[in-house]
Amino acid sequence: MIAPMKRAFVMMMEREKKEALHALRRLGSLHVEPLEGVGGDYDELSASVAAMREAIGLLSEFKAEKQLEELNMRDGLDLANRVRRLDAESKAANDEAAATAREIERIRPWGDFDPSAIAELSGKGIPLRLVELSAKKLEAASFGSDFIRLGEAKGSVRLAVIAGPEAALPSDCVEFRLPAKGLSELEAELIDARSRASAARQAMAAEAPRSEGLKKALARVERDMAFEALRSGMSAGDGVSWLAAWVPAKEEKRLSDLAAKEGWGLLLDDPLEEEQPPTKIENPAIIRMIQPVFDFLGTVPNYREYDISGLFLLFFSVFFAMIFGDGGYGGILLLAGAALAIKSKASGKPVPDFIRLLMVLAATTVVWGALTMSWFGLPPERVPTLLKSLSVYWVSNANPDSGNNVKILCFMLGLAHLSIAHLMNIRRDFPSLKFIGQLGQFAMVAGMFFVVLNLVISSTQHPIPTWSLVSIGAGFVLNFMFANYEGGGNFFSALGKSVLASMANIVSVFLGVVNIFADIVSYIRLWAVGLAGLAISQTVNNMAGPMFGKAIMFAAGIALLVFGHGLNIIMSVLSVIVHGVRLNVLEFSGHLGMEWSGYKYEPFRDTVQAERTDMERSIS
Repeated sequence: MIAPMKRAFVMMMEREKKEALHALRRLGSLHVEPLEGVGGDYDELSASVAAMREAIGLLSEFKAEKQLEELNMRDGLDLANRVRRLDAESKAANDEAAATAREIERIRPWGDFDPSAIAELSGKGIPLRLVELSAKKLEAASFGSDFIRLGEAKGSVRLAVIAGPEAALPSDCVEFRLPAKGLSELEAELIDARSRASAARQAMAAEAPRSEGLKKALARVERDMAFEALRSGMSAGDGVSWLAAWVPAKEEKRLSDLAAKEGWGLLLDDPLEEEQPPTKIENPAIIRMIQPVFDFLGTVPNYREYDISGLFLLFFSVFFAMIFGDGGYGGILLLAGAALAIKSKASGKPVPDFIRLLMVLAATTVVWGALTMSWFGLPPERVPTLLKSLSVYWVSNANPDSGNNVKILCFMLGLAHLSIAHLMNIRRDFPSLKFIGQLGQFAMVAGMFFVVLNLVISSTQHPIPTWSLVSIGAGFVLNFMFANYEGGGNFFSALGKSVLASMANIVSVFLGVVNIFADIVSYIRLWAVGLAGLAISQTVNNMAGPMFGKAIMFAAGIALLVFGHGLNIIMSVLSVIVHGVRLNVLEFSGHLGMEWSGYKYEPFRDTVQAERTDMERSIS
C-alpha cells in the first residue's frame, strides 16, 4: 500500500538549526523538499562528491578483488584525486603517443635525418627545401636551381632543392614540412609516451581494490553534503529558520514528540489536492519481493494512484511461467535461486528480495511446465511417465488442440486482468456517478472478449453471443455519458458537461473501443513467445541428437545442448522484460489510468542507520 503522508513545516531558531538538523537526521522520517546548498562548505563537499564519483567510475574499468578498507573523507578524497591524476596522465600520454605516431608515419618515407643539420646548412648560405614530385613530371619541371634526388617510391620522387624560402617551386611539387625532431628521436619518444600511459594505467589498476572503501567514503561525504545543503539552503528570517518536508502519517507522533522536546515550531497538515507528496510503498515481505522489478524499471506510482505490487506479482509470475514455458528451465532457475539463498544464509545475511522473487518465478514456471508437459523441449512420447501424469490434457503438448486452448487461456487472463482494473476504478469512483463510466468500460471488456475469440480463434467454434454485442454497445453509451462526470450542482447540468467533454474527444472515445480489442488480443503474446522458446528448444535437441550416436561427438553434443538451451534461457529472460512487464505496466496500468508520475520517498537520515533499518526490514 501507499503510506499516507502529512505535510510538515518545522521551525527553529537560526542559531540552533545545526543541532536541529542532527536531531531530524537521527529521527530519519522527514522527506525534505530539495534545497539548493550555498556557501563554501557546501561547494567543497559537492566538489569532493564529484571527484569521488568520477574516480569510482574510472576504477570500475578494472577487475579486482574487493578490499575491505575504511577511508575517511580526507583519505577518500586523496585517493580520488590520485586516480583522477593518473587518468589524466594516461590520457595525456596516449594523446602524445598518438600525435608522435602520426608524425613518425609522416616523415618515415624520408628516412632518419637530423632536422637541425638542414637548419645549420641554411645558416651557412645553403638553404634546402624538401619536395615530392611525380616521377613523370620531373623532366618537365623547372626548378631554377640545383637539386639532389633522395629517393623514389610509388611513382613519386623526393628531392632536396637548393632554394630559399622566397624562391618559387613548380606547381606540381608538394613541399615537405621539416619535423622538429628526427625519426629515431621520435620513435624513442613514442616508446616513452606509451610506457608512461601503461604505467599510469597499472597504477590505477593497483588502486582498484580500494574502490569499495572509496564508495563508503563517498556515502559519508554525500550524507554530509545533504546535511550542508539543508543547513545552508534553509529559509531564514528574523533569527528563525524553517524547512518544508513530508512525513509518513504513522511517524507524525514521533516528529511531534521530538519537536515538543526540542522546542521547535511544527505545523502538520494533510496534503492539498494540488500538492504531490512522495510515494512510500509499504508491503509485507511476501509482496515486497516484486520491488526489485519496479526499481529496475524506475517506475514509481503517483501518491494518489494505486499500489499494484500484489497484483503485479501475481500476474507477473503467471506471465513469466508462460513465456519461459518449460519446467526444465524453471527447475534450473529454482536450483540457482536456492543456491543463492543458501549462500546468503550461510554468510549470515538475509535472503535478498530479488532471490526470493527468482524462486517464486522459477517455481511457477515448473508448475506451468508440468501442466503443459514441457521439459527441455522433449516430444511428448519421450517425457517420463511420472511427468506425463502431472500434465493437464487441455493445455498439454500431447493435445493437438492445445495451441488454441492456450490462446483462449491467454485471452481469459487478459479478460481477468483488465476487468480487475475497471472493478478497482469502480470502487474508487463510487458513490460518484462517474463510476457508471467505469462500469461501461467493464461491460465493453466483457463483451469484447467473445469478439476476440470469434475473430482470432474460430468463428464457427466461438460465435459472438448477442448479449456481448449489447454489452459492448451499452458499455460504450454509459462510458460516453459518464466518463467525465464530475458531479456537484444539478445532475443534468453535470451530465451535459460530461457528454460535451466526450464529444470534444469523440475520436479518442471511438478509438478506446478499438483499444480494448487490441489490449485483449495483446495477451496472445504469452502463447507466441512461449511457442518460440519451445521451437528453439526442439531445434537444439534435433541438432544435438544425432551427435550422441557417435562417441567422438558426444562432448560436442553436450556442449551444443548447454549452449543452445542456455541461450534460450537468456532470450526468455529478455522476453519477460519486454512482454511480461509490458502487460502490467502498459495494458493493465492503462486501464487503471495510472501514469507512474510519482517520486520515491527518501527520508533525511544517517547512512548507517538506513542500512541497519533496511536489513531489519529484509529479515522481517
